[in-house]
Amino acid sequence: MNFESSSFVPLQQASLCLDCDVISAAHTRCLACGSQALLNVARALSRPNHAGFLRAPMAASSQRKIGDFLQST
Repeated sequence: MNFESSSFVPLQQASLCLDCDVISAAHTRCLACGSQALLNVARALSRPNHAGFLRAPMAASSQRKIGDFLQST
């Protein structure tokens, strides 16, 4: 990779434009297309609350259905 022609954006400043898929240091408007549909990359990657959804206990009826399915196969 030629680092001289590359642009680097610190993760805390990186914003992903949801319209044109460009990552830049923009905060209000995309520097490439002018869109306001920006996603802060650091915030999206550090979402510990989403991991809790995977570990949430299933309802007893769902566990029974899964158990029944596994026994029938």
